Amino acid sequence: MTDANTVNFLHLIGLGGSNKVMAGELSRLARRAFTQDRSKELLGKAPWKSGPGGLLYPFAHDLAALAVSYHRTSARVLWDLYQSSATRLEPLFDDLVESIAQDSRDWMTEGLNFSVLPFGVRSVEAGERQVVGVVKNALIEGASRRGIRLHLNTEKPDFCFHVRGSESREGQPQITVSLDLAGRPMHKRGYRYQSGEAPLREDLAANLVMLARFDPRADVLIDPMAGAGTLVVEGALMAAGKGIWMSGRSPDALKLESMAPHFEHLGKALFGDSLPSIYAAENDPGTYAALDRSLATAGTSPQTTTFMGDFQKWDLARQLKGQERGLILCNPPYGARLGQNVQELRSLYRDLGRWCRDFRGFRAAFIVGEPESDRELREGPSIVRLFQDCFGGEARVKKPLHNGQLRAQFLLYDL
Repeated sequence: MTDANTVNFLHLIGLGGSNKVMAGELSRLARRAFTQDRSKELLGKAPWKSGPGGLLYPFAHDLAALAVSYHRTSARVLWDLYQSSATRLEPLFDDLVESIAQDSRDWMTEGLNFSVLPFGVRSVEAGERQVVGVVKNALIEGASRRGIRLHLNTEKPDFCFHVRGSESREGQPQITVSLDLAGRPMHKRGYRYQSGEAPLREDLAANLVMLARFDPRADVLIDPMAGAGTLVVEGALMAAGKGIWMSGRSPDALKLESMAPHFEHLGKALFGDSLPSIYAAENDPGTYAALDRSLATAGTSPQTTTFMGDFQKWDLARQLKGQERGLILCNPPYGARLGQNVQELRSLYRDLGRWCRDFRGFRAAFIVGEPESDRELREGPSIVRLFQDCFGGEARVKKPLHNGQLRAQFLLYDL
């Protein structure tokens, strides 16, 4: 791998602004999965940032296997293979072909079927489809020069390559070609078959659990409006360090001979002795059934107490009397898309604030969005401002986030 355009990075991609959270989670996992010396060798230096939601580490097969198996706050885990600063198609093809032809890494196997996905390739003076075509042809031609046949197969690929526009460390535009080690979006874990209205993505839920600093050794975890249970399931699975993949899913990286041995000891829960108490309420009967199924599929039912009904009728504070620490974590409704007007939201947020303050000494964390497309709400107060005014008190932490396409705020309160 002496070619100038050949690189070797483990690339974690997550939500915008999640760099620190992703790095913290990977360090926690590595400290449990590896020896102290190996963990320090892999993560002793801070990773390089790659945009607002990306981290680069020197590639190591064992670290890559760990990340693609357990890392819940990332949406993609990639193996960055080639980079080019070319801005036209012909030089891009030449750069990639030369690098691929000299590459002896074991992703390149006889008869491999592959697909190519583009992401923000605007630095090249051509259309997205043309860039994809050049990368496809370069992979096939470069492998052919090594006597290896590759085949484009967009329906059933063995591996998916990403071609991404990014910036070099010097701030110059570049194109990076990477192997997707998961092969599918990592937020689709497999435990959630149905969702309530406006569900959270699983990787966003994992980020919220980390931002709220949930400590399973001391905290109980409570969601008074749990929906299909994404927040409480992610909290329970992260606490135990359980693997991401369920319901027959597995990462494509298992197909690589050099990586397969590193998965042999990764099937178990890394923190199997961590079993926090979880509490979840849901008012809608249909959504409650989805919550129950999510908990059962994820294997977190035994440690979860559920309540079907309005959280205001849930006398949980009295039941937990004597519990000194806990975290209330919630994705409350915040838009006319769920049928609320401003007055309904104001009443809901006030009721939620009163209910939460029965849990003295606990923390409460929320993600609150700004539904800009909702005319009635847009012409009224900011939804985040409305929530803060009605919930009461001052949030100790405020962090901008996105919930899908919605701008949102993460708010953390001490109760």
